[in-house]
Amino acid sequence: MSTVTVARKDFRAARRSKLLWAAAIVLGLIAAFVAYVSGNAPGGDAEQVRALFRVLTMLLGILLPIVALVASYLAIAGEREGGGIKFLLSLPNTRRNVFVGKLLSRNGIVAGGIAFMYVAAISVALTRHGAFPAGVVFGTLLVTLVYGSTFVSIALAMSSAAASRSRAIAGAFGTYFLLVILYVFPVVSVGDIARWLHTTLLGADPNPDLYNAVQYTSPYLAYRKAVNLVLPADMRQIVFYSSLPDDISYGSAKANEVLPMYLQDEFSLVVLAFWLVVPLLVGYALFERADLE
Repeated sequence: MSTVTVARKDFRAARRSKLLWAAAIVLGLIAAFVAYVSGNAPGGDAEQVRALFRVLTMLLGILLPIVALVASYLAIAGEREGGGIKFLLSLPNTRRNVFVGKLLSRNGIVAGGIAFMYVAAISVALTRHGAFPAGVVFGTLLVTLVYGSTFVSIALAMSSAAASRSRAIAGAFGTYFLLVILYVFPVVSVGDIARWLHTTLLGADPNPDLYNAVQYTSPYLAYRKAVNLVLPADMRQIVFYSSLPDDISYGSAKANEVLPMYLQDEFSLVVLAFWLVVPLLVGYALFERADLE
């Protein structure tokens, strides 16, 4: 059994999940609804569609991690608890084949859900507006696929380290809370914690750039900044407004340039690459050393 065979078998098994089908349908309906009610943005039809996909990325920033985590958190932990991992490894198959095969199949499932959502949005947008700004559509699609893959990597790493379903579930919930919720509903935000440690505990002067840099470690904020790379300047999202000089608005052409390098939109690619690669390396190392008996 090769890596491709593992991936194909796992993909067929995972696509039978009613929960994943329900998630894909819900995402598609959300995309179609947003596309249908869109139309209040200034400008022509093309601007309306660009605004639509900007809104979709804001929704996907919150919803897509849930789909990716649910699709992947039991990829290996479920096999270990159910005993299926012994069957996979009893064949002429290595742990690397299993790990990479699971990665490919779960990425394929998440990518399929994203594609379904985009097809729904594009279909309704074309019907309503008759415009197709390819740069924004395909640009946001590419960034979204990378964003989904980062959470697949994180979930697969946790699944590799977890010996039971309960631990994998706890890890998935904890990951979503720490990497998304704290940045969406900042009751106690990471930036506030960094500010308190810096100013109160260490007695230093306030440094907004430092607090924003700490927050920039989140793949959620990195995704929002990466989307700016494919949007027109006047549609870019406000993320680190506190680091901008008072005389420069975020929608201006110079807004991104005046930020420190580590807060600019381009640096989001580094953050996403970190979350895409490092969890996989750690997860694979843990899976290689795990006692599967």
